[in-house]
Amino acid sequence: MNPLRRPRLWARLAAAMMLLIAGWVLLVPITAVYMTSDANPAPRDVSSMYSWWTTEQDLVYSDVVGVDLARLDHTYVEQDHLANGIRLGCGNVFTTGSHEQLQEPDGPQVCSGLDTPRRIIGLSLLGLGVFGLLAAVKLPARADRQSNRYRQPYSQRRLLKRGR
Repeated sequence: MNPLRRPRLWARLAAAMMLLIAGWVLLVPITAVYMTSDANPAPRDVSSMYSWWTTEQDLVYSDVVGVDLARLDHTYVEQDHLANGIRLGCGNVFTTGSHEQLQEPDGPQVCSGLDTPRRIIGLSLLGLGVFGLLAAVKLPARADRQSNRYRQPYSQRRLLKRGR
């Protein structure tokens, strides 16, 4: 279907899609996955994913590259090669995660870094969707080109038939 034939319908559909996407971005909780180490306590390799249910995990593992840990035979691995992998539920844009404050100072910092772009994008889409629904009323239900602009009113056609 050509969107130019029914502009009001297509404007409403586009606005409704923006509202659905905004609802998803704003209301679905997000999970942050990042790493820290004793040598570099700042969070690194921060990634995120949308998820309804999150189990918070704190894993400690070695990030030694090129060393086969099975062959070390109880040798000491330096402390700066131990890394903490953290999976933290940050909640949605309007709430905080249940264990976010327990990961001070990294937890709130990482979650706010992930929530700020989501909040901006989500609220922008929400505003555009509401504006689109309100502005769709002003659009014509059918395009002007669809009506026959050369057709004369009934009274003029009747006079032409009579020859006047």
